[in-house]
Parts: sequence; structure tokens; C-alpha cells
Amino acid sequence: MRIKIKDMMLHAWRGYARVVWGTNEFRPISRRAHVGGDFASYKLGATIIESLDTLHLMGLHNELNRSRNWIEKSFSLDRIDEALSVFELTSRLLCPMLTLYSLTGDSLYMDKAIHIADKILPAFDTPTGIPRQLVVPKAGSTLWKYLSDVSRTAEFGALHLEFYYLSEISGYPVYKDRVDAIRRVLAKTPRPNGLYPNAYCTRYGKWENHNCSVNRLYDTLLKSWIQSGRADTQNADIFKEALLAVAQNLVVINAEDVTYVSTYRNGTLFHRMRHSECFVGGLFALGATETLLKHWEKYVQMSIGLTDTCHDSYWNSPTRLGPDTFAFTEEGQKEIEPLQRNFYNLRPEVAETYFILWRMTHYPKYRSWGLEMVQAIEKYCRKPYGYTGVLDVNNVTAEPDDVQRSFFLGATLKYLYLLFSDDEVVSLAQWVFNSAGHFLPIKGANPMYRPHYSSDEALANHQNI
Repeated sequence: MRIKIKDMMLHAWRGYARVVWGTNEFRPISRRAHVGGDFASYKLGATIIESLDTLHLMGLHNELNRSRNWIEKSFSLDRIDEALSVFELTSRLLCPMLTLYSLTGDSLYMDKAIHIADKILPAFDTPTGIPRQLVVPKAGSTLWKYLSDVSRTAEFGALHLEFYYLSEISGYPVYKDRVDAIRRVLAKTPRPNGLYPNAYCTRYGKWENHNCSVNRLYDTLLKSWIQSGRADTQNADIFKEALLAVAQNLVVINAEDVTYVSTYRNGTLFHRMRHSECFVGGLFALGATETLLKHWEKYVQMSIGLTDTCHDSYWNSPTRLGPDTFAFTEEGQKEIEPLQRNFYNLRPEVAETYFILWRMTHYPKYRSWGLEMVQAIEKYCRKPYGYTGVLDVNNVTAEPDDVQRSFFLGATLKYLYLLFSDDEVVSLAQWVFNSAGHFLPIKGANPMYRPHYSSDEALANHQNI
């Protein structure tokens, strides 16, 4: 299976590299660059950067060396006069640089990580210290005044791992200080039923509404504690309270014994679940085993049930691919747009949970389910020049969407590869994964942590950022 998945990686990579090298994402059917993604039309090499740690894991050294050369000569955010997502820049561009630095010690990757982070820092200049959702990298841009004051909790709440580690390896405390401030602000903001609502006003310091769903903030609360070498006990306590609130308010086990996470909106539970929320099966399993939660057995059972539900979303479709959103009641089904209901775009979250559940339990079914996923992707998504999403998973003759997402190479294929690898390959005892599937070393447990302390002069120069 590792050989097969490595072949899939090479197939996806070669089509991109031959046709649209340096662009963000590839359209493998029309054979042109995809310009409507998260990084707009600028040539930021999102596929190159997101693929770095996958290429390294698979031993694809020629491809990795070519990527490094492009990053050294061509990657820069200096001229980007367009608003980009703080979360996407951090999780999908900054983190792979940090991962490669931790794996190789190559200072180029740390320098590029600092470059990206410094372009993100102005987003934190708000009355509350909670960053704006978007940032304009180019200095002196006039676009700032048009940016919204409302930020998504799922996004600003998931910045901790990258900024914390960057402070550790650079010696510049500013990055850690910014994300620590997020925690302090959230600690002082009342939470309905112990949950973190989905949107926050960075100007007035209050929740934009009380709509709640499970998101990557909860994941980051757990993983930042793990990343600290399990020394950050305050974060462990916050995570335990938050996961209990999710279990009590959002997790549903219906009459058919199906377990899922719902969405709370305008005082009502909406009984539907997104593919992007399927990481929650792994979250409950990892949280139960790592923090010794009270009644941890119940959390494990919820984890297994949630993972079964996400698998069923794949298994119940004729293509054996899972839809973007799936519902559990007729009312919930009506709330889903048709495209969302049927669309599959190569997302990684189900593969992520299979990987974590396999590492936690070694139950063979998780590898069997990974095999099913690989077979379905090969049958319905593979094209002569790469991979594409599917517009309708319930139709075996459905049209492809003609987009090979960078996260397919950076996360989906990586999780599948690790699912069939030995436990020592990116051991969960030494590494922690960010929200986009890139991994960072655990302090005190990993010799590749590579802490660094800058000179007083370097620190002083960096205070101007």
C-alpha cells in the first residue's frame, strides 16, 4: 500500500510539475492552473510547499530538491497586494516550512517561515489582539480599511502550534506572545454552555453570534498541550472542559445508534455533519488517551462511533466517496445545498481519523477502510495528468470538478501513507499534527525540536516587526 500511495503522489506531482510549476493548484483535465483557490492568482507554489513533508517522508529526494530550489529563488509574499487568509497562510504554507526545518535543520526553511509569519503579524493589530481573518502581505497596502472585523474561531483558534514553535526555533518571542494573547482573551470571554461560538468580533471583543460547531480550536487546545511536552497544564484543563461541552451539547447518538456532531444555530440543533468535521473522531480518541479524561471510555466509544459515521458517508455512496456535507434528518437534509450534499474534493479529514484510530487501537478495519478510500480515489478521481474532485458522489458517471487541491498531496496522501506505515514513522509520541496535516516536534520528546536562541542584537532588530 505504501508503494501504491507513493505512486499516487508521484502521479499527482508530475502533472502539476510538468504543466503549471510554481502556481498554487492544478486543473488536471484542462491542464492549466487553478486560480480560484485559497491563495488567489499569485504564484505562491502552494502545491510545492504543502508537498514538502510528504515528499520527504516518501524519500522523493529529486522532487524535494527541486522544490527547495524554487522556494529559495522564487517564494515571496512581498508583492501580494490582495487579502489572503491568515489561517491558510499559517497552516498550509508556514507550517510545512517549520516541518522541513525540524526534519533537516536547513536554515532556508526557518528564514522563509519567519518571512511568512512577519507578513501575518499585522493581522493581530486589533483592539482585542484577536487577529483579523485576512491579511494583506504587501507593505503600505490600502486594502486594510476594507477588511472585516469578524474572525472565525476555527481559524484564529488554530494558530498556536506554528507560532509557538517558530518562537522556539527563532528565539523571537513575538510569535508566541501573539497566540498566548488569543488564549487570554478567550479565557475572559463568556462561552454559551462552555462552547466556543463560530465567530468573534475583533473590534468589540465579543462573539458575533452564539452559533456553535466543532472546529479546529478544540483540536489545537489538545495539541498545544502535547506540543509543550505536556507541561502546559492550563491548556489541558481548558481542553477537558471544552471537549466535555462538545460531548454534552453537540454530539448526538440517535435512535439508530448513529453518532455524529451537530451544529447549533439560532437556538436549534441542525442534524448534519461536514466532511471537514470528521477529524473529530481522531480528536476524541487522542484526547481520551492523552489527558486521562474522566469517563475516558465514553469518549473512546464516541470516537469510534463518529469514525464509523464518517466511514459510512463514504460506504453508502455508489462511488464509495464521501460528500462534503451529510444529514441525519429530513430537515437537516433540506438545509444542505445540493452541491455541498454531493461534492467530494479530495479532503483529508477522514483519512486523518483513520490514521489516528489505527495508531491508537491497531484495529485492522481502519487500514481496510483506508484501502477502500484509495481504491475509490483511483477509480473516480484519477485522470491522465493528476487527480480531481467529483461533483456528485452519488452518481458513478458524475462530472469531475477538474481541481487537484494542494492539500491532497500535503495531507490526504500523507495520512494514507502513514496509515500503512510502522508506528515509528512520524510517531505520535514525538510529533503533533497541525490542522492541515503537517507535523511539528514535541518539546522534550523529539531530538529534532531544534530550539534556538537569537543574539540580543537580532532580537532588538526584530522588535520593529
